[in-house]
Amino acid sequence: MPLSSRQLTQALKQVLAIARGLEPTAQVFVALHSASQAHVRFSRNEVTTSGELDQGHLEVTVQLGLRAATSTSNQTDEASMRALVERTVRLARLAPEDPELMPVLGPQPVMTNPAAFDAAIERLDAKGRAELVRAALEPGREQQLATAGFLATWSGLVGKASSAGLLHVHPATAVQLSVTARTTSGTGSGRGQFHARRLAGLSGRSVAERACATARASEGPRRLEPGRYTVVLEPAASASLAQSLLEAMDQRAADEGRSFFAGKVGTTPFAEVVSITSDPRRAMTPMLPFDGEGRALAAQPWVSRGTVSALATSRYWAKKTGKAPIGGHGGFELAAGSAPRSKLIEGVKRGVLISRFWYTNWVEAQNLLLTGLTRDGTFLIENGELVGPVNNFRFNQSVADAFARCDALGDVVEAAHDAETVTPAMRTHDFLLASVSEAV
Repeated sequence: MPLSSRQLTQALKQVLAIARGLEPTAQVFVALHSASQAHVRFSRNEVTTSGELDQGHLEVTVQLGLRAATSTSNQTDEASMRALVERTVRLARLAPEDPELMPVLGPQPVMTNPAAFDAAIERLDAKGRAELVRAALEPGREQQLATAGFLATWSGLVGKASSAGLLHVHPATAVQLSVTARTTSGTGSGRGQFHARRLAGLSGRSVAERACATARASEGPRRLEPGRYTVVLEPAASASLAQSLLEAMDQRAADEGRSFFAGKVGTTPFAEVVSITSDPRRAMTPMLPFDGEGRALAAQPWVSRGTVSALATSRYWAKKTGKAPIGGHGGFELAAGSAPRSKLIEGVKRGVLISRFWYTNWVEAQNLLLTGLTRDGTFLIENGELVGPVNNFRFNQSVADAFARCDALGDVVEAAHDAETVTPAMRTHDFLLASVSEAV
């Protein structure tokens, strides 16, 4: 069984006490997660695997001056915790000095985020999961499409503590359902997904119907040549670009001249319609209210109406440069615009609608050049209408240019990647679809 809040708190304190007894001068940081996980996997319209497990993850960091070591375990009995701490202390004594090592944090403001936990997910049993999957299997069977997917739930506690007096214990839940549908011809594919920290709003049938509708619409694609196109990106695709942009927004990299963002804070390199914020207080983006080090998090604007507001700043770099540490948030919101999806398409003379990207990787950091593949539904737009499906592409595109040339965002946001990240559909121009991909 997962640990209760009292048990998890007691375990955190016990680890600190063991470390204090072994090395009274050490600084110690402890992270302990305890949860129940469950999943159901299906393929070819039938369940293939299912399972439940109780998961524990204990991580201990011991700092001796500028020397530090970290060890992990999945055991929380007293003997195992003592052995873990003893091993970590031995490793810390042998570790080389790290001039960038920061002291562990002390007490932080007490914060909770009720939106991060849902008792309905905690109560969801095997029968409830089976019902969700049964509903997700129906559309594929009815339409003679092959569907595959994955349902997963997580419910537990996240704890952080330090020898300097830090102590956080916070409940959290998560649920995800993804469904991919393929046509019998093998030429059409679609995907639906649902990510949330709450069970309300999850319909297995709705997720699958979305995947099936896209699969049928994308069957028998015509050939479209590579080139630069106006593109309308569904939320799953715009989320990939926004996530990549946030990953690159690092103050140290900018200060050292290794980043597109060097000298960009306070400037406006993106279109006015683009605003990105991380806010643990928002129910729409239900993040934990502290970061991996246990530091309390506040609302943080990153891009405001196209202007770069701030870059993520580690505690070490903040101390070195005399700034405040920024970041560590689990997710973000790319703010919605005012255009319904149909209006995004109506404004396109000739372009491409892209359902999502896959296998994205950085090519060149200075220009934020990203590469990847389109997948699960790519369609030609002509004179403001969807004409039909086209082949997939490999794209090579500057994320910065994509947000600079963005002229409209959809009026509805969606959690297309994880529960803490929401984005709308997006229209941008001169997007380089560099080569044809034969994959479906």
